[in-house]
Amino acid sequence: MHSLVFHELQRQRINKSPEILSIIPEKTVLLEKKGAEREGRFDFLVEAKGKTIGFEVLTRPSQGKLKQKLAYANEVDEFVFALPHDSMGLYRKTELNGFKRIGRKKFLSKEFSNPKLKVWLLDCKNRAVLEKGFFPEIFSVK
Repeated sequence: MHSLVFHELQRQRINKSPEILSIIPEKTVLLEKKGAEREGRFDFLVEAKGKTIGFEVLTRPSQGKLKQKLAYANEVDEFVFALPHDSMGLYRKTELNGFKRIGRKKFLSKEFSNPKLKVWLLDCKNRAVLEKGFFPEIFSVK
């Protein structure tokens, strides 16, 4: 998954969609949490014209892991979670197509409604990025 994200960033760099100046893998930063500082790492830190974008690639995501990684979002202008497309299915927004939903709908907590948060959904088998968007557009958030 890391190589897939890296290749997508390289493709964007060549196409100059957001003017990417540099891509730094495994960038170490100091995170401040509850008054204490600790070291953390972005999987990729992208410096684009006028902003920095942090990437976190999670192969087996859960709501708890995503919450832990939210501390990284304070360090950058945009923060992107790269997740497998078939993960977090309980929280995905789905089309009903005229049928009623069976079962209770699950929501992620309100911290995920931050406009800095974005998501890339990856298909590792076909080596493609299937969907890109803001977190509340793709997942159900309170």
